[in-house]
Amino acid sequence: MAEAAAEVLREAPEHFLLAGTSYGGSLALEVAALARSRVLGLWLMGCNPGPHIDPAAARRRNDRVQSGEFESVVEELASTITYERGPHGVSAANSFRRMAGQAGPNVFVRQNTSLLGRRDRRQDLPRIACPTLLVWGREDRLAAPRHGSEMGGLIPDARLVVLDACGHLPTLERPDATVALARNWLGRCGRA
Repeated sequence: MAEAAAEVLREAPEHFLLAGTSYGGSLALEVAALARSRVLGLWLMGCNPGPHIDPAAARRRNDRVQSGEFESVVEELASTITYERGPHGVSAANSFRRMAGQAGPNVFVRQNTSLLGRRDRRQDLPRIACPTLLVWGREDRLAAPRHGSEMGGLIPDARLVVLDACGHLPTLERPDATVALARNWLGRCGRA
């Protein structure tokens, strides 16, 4: 995770807005912790500020992917990643399948391994000084809304929104609501 964050910081402009979901949210949190003064706005979805909650399961997923079960692992994740009864749950799960397939097994293992080694960033949250938007799906089964609540209670300028009928992918599952929240957040970032 530290290597990926260092790469982002090498490629990013001096000051920037930062957004991420799931692995991308964990990476964004790492970047914000390492370079608070460069991040003008932070938007996180479906991530965990603490250490991995089930490292043994993550290692088993890696082992399965490396032994040729990538499609099965993706299918298992696709069946839990979205809230299937939500307005866009099925199409969001299908988008996840396509994205995972395009990324491939090597990227999956690298990201999963990176998540296993991430640092506990909870102690850094009170020092994040930029406008922060936390968007969670109420039915997120991969990163429970309590993670968003915890971060919202620790980041001084954070706004947490929990979307009903939504799982782990708010931008795909509740796009209209998410776009409205993003516009509001961008306005906050412009005034900061």
